[in-house]
Amino acid sequence: MATAAQAILPSFAYAGDGKKKRWYKGNLHCHTYWSDGRAFPDQAIRSYRDAGYDFCAVTDHNRIDANRDFWRWVKPDEGRWPPLVCRRNFELYMKEFPWAQSRERDGGTEVRLLTIDELVERYGKPGEFLVMKGMEITRMGAESRHMHMNYVNLDAPIPGIEDAKLIQAMPADLSNSDIVRKTRAEVAALAESLGNPPHVCFLNHPHWRYYDAVAQDAIDNPEVRFFEVCNNGSDFPPVPPLPDDGLYNDRFWDAVNAARAKAGQPLLYAVANDDCHFYPCTKTENACTFGEAYTMVRADELTPKALFSAMERGDFYASCGVELEDVQFDGSTLRVAVPAKRGTSFKIRFISTKRDADTEAAMFATLPRKKADGRPARTVPIYPPSVGATVKCVSGGKGARVEAEYSLAADDLYVRARVESDEKAPYFILGGAGSQHPKVSVAWTQPYKRA
Repeated sequence: MATAAQAILPSFAYAGDGKKKRWYKGNLHCHTYWSDGRAFPDQAIRSYRDAGYDFCAVTDHNRIDANRDFWRWVKPDEGRWPPLVCRRNFELYMKEFPWAQSRERDGGTEVRLLTIDELVERYGKPGEFLVMKGMEITRMGAESRHMHMNYVNLDAPIPGIEDAKLIQAMPADLSNSDIVRKTRAEVAALAESLGNPPHVCFLNHPHWRYYDAVAQDAIDNPEVRFFEVCNNGSDFPPVPPLPDDGLYNDRFWDAVNAARAKAGQPLLYAVANDDCHFYPCTKTENACTFGEAYTMVRADELTPKALFSAMERGDFYASCGVELEDVQFDGSTLRVAVPAKRGTSFKIRFISTKRDADTEAAMFATLPRKKADGRPARTVPIYPPSVGATVKCVSGGKGARVEAEYSLAADDLYVRARVESDEKAPYFILGGAGSQHPKVSVAWTQPYKRA
């Protein structure tokens, strides 16, 4: 896999072939009735296609939906987690999808769920819309803490997971770092057994209480190259000294990359996904965060190989509502351009950690025990301002295009850009309430170090 030290070509075209690249918008994390989503698989896929996405992956918990004879009972209400197929959603589904199959049996109604292969056949269109298989590996370690990781474009479950429940219990003597290491190794072994097709594997939502990692877990596992910098907000309460500013995930990211850069290891790249469970098509009354976070990849064609090769080079960015015109890194200078948007202003922050900066956690925040389910209190590290400091900031006026650049100083470990809008983040507009989600729309470039 390419390291972050490899410069992206300034022209963003493959050398020698003259092909021009374009941005592709995608989501690599969503759920359906195969696990705990509140939508049928074809409802989910059609939602992304109709919203103008170029690619998406269905990533249900601990399963790849391959059984063409999988039926679910229709119940009056959704019930508790995982959700039942409720009568209201079933009726909406049957009305909008004429090919849907249902049957009456034993005094009740059953409905068949489409498999991922059927979704690919029905919705995938070469060069226009790419549907990929995926899985959210969902594991529970000591003290009921979860570790979740996604993989995309591998046509099989990892060994031992196919018969697991939606949450697979792991031996209590495994730490979170151990679970991450084990999971990543199992994905790599699965890929090798399948002939190493193009694929991506990433660490999910490290900012979710009881479903998360701390920075040390990613530092201990440099083979993990991607993580979710934005995903459906967070249920972290604003407990002092944890700042209620939506920057916890950025601090996590910078702590990991400061350690990796000092060790000469590949930097950690960021994706953004909506992790959708509630979809507009089901007319849910719950907070529907469909489309609130996504990943933009620059590639010369819409194929897994082209997309994931670009991601390995760092030629992509994460977003929760801001779209960039251009990102370039020539081995020493990062350049970012944001197109004009009527009535909106943008601010480009260049962020780095200095080589001699204090990168040790300065404080710790204790998050209270969640009484409803008995999960324990937990502690998260709070890093000093020297970790992920803003080294340059350029602001534009309302409706103005903004362009800025930053050249790595001799003592910079890396540089990345965070582009902030003055518009409220879609997550909050859609009804979210996570205190650690960015308060405004943001785009994040990848971090880059000197070539």
